[in-house]
Parts: sequence; C-alpha cells; structure tokens
Amino acid sequence: MAWEQFEHGWRRAPVSAPAKGLVVLMHGVGSNARDLMPLADIWSESLPDIAFTSLDGTDAFDGGFGGRQWFSLRDITEGNRAARVAAAYPALRERLDAELAHAQVSFGRLALVGFSQGSIMALHHIATSDEGAAGVVAYSGRLASPVTARNAAAITLIHGEDDEVIPVWELERAADAFNAAGYTVDAYALPGIGHTINADGVALGHEALERALGALSRG
Repeated sequence: MAWEQFEHGWRRAPVSAPAKGLVVLMHGVGSNARDLMPLADIWSESLPDIAFTSLDGTDAFDGGFGGRQWFSLRDITEGNRAARVAAAYPALRERLDAELAHAQVSFGRLALVGFSQGSIMALHHIATSDEGAAGVVAYSGRLASPVTARNAAAITLIHGEDDEVIPVWELERAADAFNAAGYTVDAYALPGIGHTINADGVALGHEALERALGALSRG
C-alpha cells in the first residue's frame, strides 16, 4: 500500500481494513517522519494486515537545518533530561491515542519503533504507561525515565558498539532497569556499528515485530 501524508507524519494502510495492529515509528532529533519509512516498507511485506504510522517530532528542531524533534537538546544534562522527556510526553501520547483511534486498535496491538531520541520517547512510554504496548524496538537510544509502570510490552534494544552519540553502555543500563521491573528484554550490541541502523539491526527489528504482531497479522 502507498504512504499517505497527514498533519503529523505519514500513514501506510494495511492490505485489508480494519488493521489488526499498528506500528508507530519515531525518528531521531533533527530528522522527520520520512527517515524511518523505508523500514516499514521492508517489514510490511510479512505484516500485511498491520498499519504503519511514521510520526514527525512534535516540535520544530531548534538546532537549525529544519527537521523536527521530540524535545530540545539545548543545555540538556543528566540532571534535567528526565524532566524534559516527561514534559514532552503528553504531546506524543496525544498522537499515539489519535493513531490508535484511526487504526481502530488498542495499545495491546501497538508496537513502537524509535531511533535515538525517538527511542527515548518510546521507552518513556513503556516505562510510565500502564497501557504500554505489545512491543517496542529501540535503536541507539537510552532510558531517561524511571520505570514506574508494569505492562506487557516485550522490549528489544539494539545499539551499535561504536556509537559516539549515545554510548552503548546505555543499552545495558536500560536492559537492567526493565529486567529488574519484570519486563521481557532482548538486547543486542552490534560490533563495528555507530549511531545508525544497519542491515542486522533491520533484521532484528523485523524479528521483534513478528513476535509482537505477527500472529495478529496472520490470524
């Protein structure tokens, strides 16, 4: 199916309506919804009854060059990051609610896919929302928020060992926190990979979505 643009990004409808599940993709800082759409083009081949939405960041990027962001990186520190993410979350939650309503599915049929800052927001949702999701795939991200909720989300963390933007040890820190809270976590540190998504990462994300939503698509 072809992508259709809407006010907050792009949507790709399933082969047949209504959708049996929804994947929401969230890009990194300074990018836009188009950045992760190629992933959905690949994954949708084996998930024909799943809808995809790639969202634009809720705010204009304040670092120049156009693009969008989920929260500002200006003067960000370890001390203020969690509060900044929490302040940005209500706008994202509003869009998630709207996309679920559009696809006519529940949080139990939702999967989130984020890259970098998009991963931070996706992990915040899982960590703080009782509704959660069926699954989340977080590329090159970090957990900036305390884990205060327990939901059924299966968490897949994928990170390059040579990431110079968000260090790979953030993968272990996030995995430890979610494991301690009782979540199911798969974590993959990819050797020789920087702050990007390579072919192995695409395949691992595909496998995670198949586990989370594949049965719905084939059911």
